[in-house]
This record gives sequence, structure tokens and C-alpha cells, in this order.
Amino acid sequence: MKFNQVQYKNFLAKPDTKIKAVLVYGPDEGAVRETSLALAKTVTEDLQDPFRVVALSPASFKACPSVLFDEAAAIPLMGGRKLIRINDADNNLTEPINDFLERYNGDSFAVISAGNLLKTSSLRKLAESSTKMAVIACYADDDASLKKIIADQVAESGKKLAAEALAWLTENLGADRAITRTEIAKLIMFAGEKEEITLDDAMNIVGDGSAVSMEDLTYAVGEGNFTAMNKALTKIFREDENAAVSIIRATLYHFQRLHLIKAKINAGMRGDEALRSLFPPVNFKREASFKRQVQMWSNEKIFKVLQLVVDTEKDCKTTGNPAELICSRALMQIASLAKK
Repeated sequence: MKFNQVQYKNFLAKPDTKIKAVLVYGPDEGAVRETSLALAKTVTEDLQDPFRVVALSPASFKACPSVLFDEAAAIPLMGGRKLIRINDADNNLTEPINDFLERYNGDSFAVISAGNLLKTSSLRKLAESSTKMAVIACYADDDASLKKIIADQVAESGKKLAAEALAWLTENLGADRAITRTEIAKLIMFAGEKEEITLDDAMNIVGDGSAVSMEDLTYAVGEGNFTAMNKALTKIFREDENAAVSIIRATLYHFQRLHLIKAKINAGMRGDEALRSLFPPVNFKREASFKRQVQMWSNEKIFKVLQLVVDTEKDCKTTGNPAELICSRALMQIASLAKK
């Protein structure tokens, strides 16, 4: 079953022992770790207890497929409920976890964490359909939830946070929950005895945790996501005002990879096989977006983009017009093509 935030908080306050396992997954690794830790502590605060806490890896299941059931069924030497933690889970664990859910009726509890799982993931489907297992997805915090996380953490320290500082922190943090919390903790520590944290404090002490890269930008352009594109473009130009040509070349590279995959598929290769053949490989966190873009972009539209970016690089170097403006206009044209 899927847990929303209310169900998750209710479970933390009063765990339902009918739920034998919870799968926590998503692209925000920090949020996955934080959520998994909170679930684990519903069993015991001492996660180093050798009698009540067991850690399993995917390799454990290769050696013994029934290891989850066996560990859950083993009674702790000193008594108490048993916790089983499984990290880096993937679809190879679907069958043994399903076997565990069907056979096990005790009160042991398994917390299973994974990276980003697609809708087609067998492990995710199992968790969503089971009455004995719950699933929680951890995506990057939106502005509202991020503001609350930042404000609450500062308030817990006994300090106040200026409104403009909160706005700036929301703009410059959020890619990973763990990074966000670390940066806010650092800000609180360096603020010392000051009662209020100001915008200057935030700008001087906190790094940009958004981790915007050329890849963030090119994927946003390929998706036709104007909001993400403009945000990434602004940040990149803020860091390097001469980045126009680098951006154009990164965009060219991205669409050349899309074109290569489409050529392989048109030649008879299966989509997944074509994707696996790509080198360097697509980051697993980007796979869903890359697959969508392969479907979205026809060969005709890709050819238009390739010609446009070649012309754009030439214009940046020869016209004397602001390269930033030329680059931005070209990306707008490309993102518009994605929407057609």
C-alpha cells in the first residue's frame, strides 16, 4: 500500500504490526535515509543492538534467498521486536520479499531502502499492492515543504530566520534532504550567539545545494520543462557568465545521444537493449526522462535541433551580440519544439 505523509506520520506515532515491511525509495537519497532511519527507530532507538538489529544486502539474498524470512523468524536472544534493515534494494529482491510476506506472521519489521524505482519496477509494484507492506516515495522537496524543513530546523535551535534569508535558502537548497539539513546545521553553528540569522549570514555560509549541472539543464530542455530550464540556466550563468558555448555543446551532445538511440531502435534493436549499449551510460536517475525523450523527439525534430545548435555556437562567436542572450533564445526554441 502507498503511504502518504499523514499515514507515514501516524505509523511513526503508532506502528501497525500488520505491516511487516516498508519500502522507501526515490531520487532524493538524503530523504530516503532520513525516512528509513525514522521507520527503523519505531522498533528500537539503538540501531547498533546486535541482538535485535540485522543488516542485509542484496548479496545476502544471492547467498540465501530465504535470508529475510530466516532472520525475521529467529527470536532475539535478549527478547524484544526484531528490526531488519535492507539497503540498495532492487528488483532482484522482489521474489524473496514476496515469499517473506506470504509466509511470515511474526512481529519482526523490515525497512527496505532503494534508489529511484520506475513505475514498472516489480519491487515497487509488490509494495504498492501488498496489504502487509507499505511504500514511501522520496522526491526532492518542493518549495513549501523545503521552507518548512528549513524554518523548523532553525526554530528548534532557538534562533529566528529573516524572511529574505528563508527565501534565499529555499532557492539555493533542496536537491538532497541530507545536504539541506547539513547546510542549515552549519549555518546555525556559525551564527553563534546571534538570535536572528540574516540574508548575509545565509549567503556567506551556505553553499548552493541545488547541484545544478549542464545535465540538469539539457534534460529540462529535452523535456520542454521551461521552469526547470530557466532555473538551471540562471544558476549556470550566475556561476559563469561565459558559459554559453559550453551550454550549446552540452545540448548538442544530449541530442546526439538521443539520435543514436533512435537509430539503433530503427535498426531493430529493442529500446532497453539500445539504452544499455549507450556509453557513457545514462545515469539511472535520468533513465525515465531519457526514455520519454526518445519517444517525444522524432528524427526530423532532432535534425532541426542539431542544425540550430551548430548555428547558435557560430552566432555566439561571430555576431558580437550577447552570447548569453543568443544561447537562451536557442534553448527556448528547442524546448518549444519538445512541446509540439
